[in-house]
Amino acid sequence: MKLIVLIIALLQMALPRSTASDYVVGPKDKLAVTVFDEPSLTKSLTVDGDGMFDFPLIGRVRAAGLTVRTIQDDVTARLKRDYLVNPQVAIEIETYRSQSVYVTGQVRLPGAVPLTGRMTVMEAIARAGSPTPDAGSYIVINRRPESDAAAAPVEERISMSDLQNGRVQTIALHDSDTIFVPKAETFFVTGQVRNPGPYLLDGDVTVSRALSMAGGVTERGSRSRIRITRVVDGRQVVVKDVKPEDLVKPGDSIDVLTRLF
Repeated sequence: MKLIVLIIALLQMALPRSTASDYVVGPKDKLAVTVFDEPSLTKSLTVDGDGMFDFPLIGRVRAAGLTVRTIQDDVTARLKRDYLVNPQVAIEIETYRSQSVYVTGQVRLPGAVPLTGRMTVMEAIARAGSPTPDAGSYIVINRRPESDAAAAPVEERISMSDLQNGRVQTIALHDSDTIFVPKAETFFVTGQVRNPGPYLLDGDVTVSRALSMAGGVTERGSRSRIRITRVVDGRQVVVKDVKPEDLVKPGDSIDVLTRLF
């Protein structure tokens, strides 16, 4: 977990100003428009509530719902048609304000994160301050399918280990996506083990594996006398017929009893 936090912290420091040409512009986004060799036409402009902005010579320009590349091509074509011989136009997003994703749960700065270009999950978590030490071993993304904006959000669970191998880098975020970083799930091992205490429940953990994590059963302990105290539907129950291959559940307390002889 510490390695993941370090990776995300390094990414946060290295995040560049995005110039993604396929970013879809919206109202309140601030655009930096440069027309080379034409200083009077180089401006910072904010997209109005109606999705348009004013530009010298050509008037109102539609921006909302269009990519940066499309807007750039439109401005270039209109300047070339009536005013300039061979205009060289470059448009960048100076400030992202129209779209956001939300990062909640065990991060240092939970809340809305401005969507900057084709932002990845890892970049969004970095901008939310990176996970806290209490973060779990996975994240949950809620998003609407790109093909149907009216559809119900789809939940996708991704392990933190995939942040390390780069698989998450291929998942681009979209407006209103939500990333939830849950608190780490734990279980307890007590009784006749060498290292009793709480342990992180990272993926599927069997009772046998849990005992190994706790240093193994002592000479006084019995592998055949194990019980689990578990909360089921709000009630505390004791599971006595425990097998080594049984899976541990969040909050379980595994108690290794003393041998009878």
